[in-house]
Amino acid sequence: MMRQIPLYILLCCVSFFSAGLGYASISEKDVTNLLEKAEKELYTNPQLAAYYATKERASISSSSLLARSLYIYAQAEKLLGDFDGCIQALYEADELLTDKDNGLKGHIYNLMSVGYCNLGDYGKAIDLSDKAISFFKTKNDSLNLAACYNNRGIIHTYINEFQQADRFLKQALAINRSSKNLKSIASNLNNLCLYKGDIEEQLEWIQEAIVINKHLNAVWSLGENYNNLGKLYYYSKRYKEAIAALEKAYQLAQSVGAKGVICDNYEYAAWVYSAIGDYQTAYEKQTSLYALSKEIQSENKLRTVEQRIAQEKLLAQQQKEELRQQEYKIRLLRRNIVTMLIIGCLLIMISILLLQRFKRKKKIQLLNAQYRIEQSEHEIAKLKMLQQKAELEDVQQALETSKQETTNFAIFLQSRNELLDKIQEQVRQGYRMEKQELVPHLKKINAFISQYQTTNKNNSMTLQTIDEKMQEFLSRLAERYPNLTQGERHLASLLRVNLSTKEIAMLTGNTPKTINMNRYRLRKALGLSSEADLVAYIQSI
Repeated sequence: MMRQIPLYILLCCVSFFSAGLGYASISEKDVTNLLEKAEKELYTNPQLAAYYATKERASISSSSLLARSLYIYAQAEKLLGDFDGCIQALYEADELLTDKDNGLKGHIYNLMSVGYCNLGDYGKAIDLSDKAISFFKTKNDSLNLAACYNNRGIIHTYINEFQQADRFLKQALAINRSSKNLKSIASNLNNLCLYKGDIEEQLEWIQEAIVINKHLNAVWSLGENYNNLGKLYYYSKRYKEAIAALEKAYQLAQSVGAKGVICDNYEYAAWVYSAIGDYQTAYEKQTSLYALSKEIQSENKLRTVEQRIAQEKLLAQQQKEELRQQEYKIRLLRRNIVTMLIIGCLLIMISILLLQRFKRKKKIQLLNAQYRIEQSEHEIAKLKMLQQKAELEDVQQALETSKQETTNFAIFLQSRNELLDKIQEQVRQGYRMEKQELVPHLKKINAFISQYQTTNKNNSMTLQTIDEKMQEFLSRLAERYPNLTQGERHLASLLRVNLSTKEIAMLTGNTPKTINMNRYRLRKALGLSSEADLVAYIQSI
């Protein structure tokens, strides 16, 4: 077909030959009128709209008007089911436009997105839809933005993303209802019935769309409406009403040559007849669908776009199968990995529990050992304390004994002094006695002297006993203070047994003043201050 050659080149050639034959160029006003007629007939008679769009195209000199003509022609081709012809016309229109024609560019991208959607290239369709939406958002054109939302909803319907489709279609419906754009409202309501949803609500929507399109005499749209009505009746199992609606849709689509609508009609009719058990009629409808689809393909000579789509579908199917196998292998590997991880985690948990049990057991054993050691140390400390207490008691007893002996010695010493005083007195008395009285008197004195000798012997024994008991102390004292004199060490041993100055004086036969002087010298030799307790320090050595 000549559609293989870019239309704008062909039109330029036709224009050149027309000028050569002497035809006058049609005015822009006449072209505009023809394009307006084409737009008016789009949904009433798409074939007539295509005719008006191409009637005087060879005479169009304005690139913007030629692009508009191609755009209207693309819409008619889309309604007639020639989607690759639609896309080819749109690409040619896009090449004629400049950056200033953003409005028409937005319409072209919007319609091109639906064409690619019908050809199965949904990624490309969504990209083009995003471009169109961006154009009209920039211009703040709500009506055309609603048209973009409507087509975007159709795209999501084709890829079974019904929630997204519902959202876009309802956005478009809200904008169009606020603008009271009846044709667009009917289109939105019809598209909201393309998928299974709330049947009762969808039936209300499609009935409203039918009323609007009847008022607008939009035959093509009515054919699509009745197709969708039949499908909704099929979903609600109202098969007689479904058949009646589909027959009405077939008549309307046949009258305008809408082969795409007729294909959908055959498909829905096959569903209904199969559901009521009329498999013969269902088979006939399915055969008619196959034949018409093949006819459409033969008319377009297996169009390049469709061939590419078929190849992509085959490749996608192969990739899908490979992907399914890969996913199965991945799931199997993931399951094995998860199983191994679970087993590993269980082994780790068991190991941790056993380790904790072992550590706890060791800790208990260690605590028991520490407890036994502490008990042993406690017993040892207790025994040491008892031993020290016994030794202290022995030392205290020895000190008490020494003190008692020293005290007794002091008493004896006092008695000796008293005895000596008495002897001295008796000697003085002997000076005045007669000779015959002197002998008994001397015997008496002798008795006193014997008593003194006994006391002196006891005194020496007492001092010797004190020196023996203080031998260890004297050794330590000599080691710490080697420069002490014998008298200082002897005084220190007497102070250690806690004897007073008077008792030491009686024991040594010195005066208390002498003993105090000796105490001062001992304090100086030991390096003690006057405030330090001399006796307590000596007892601490």
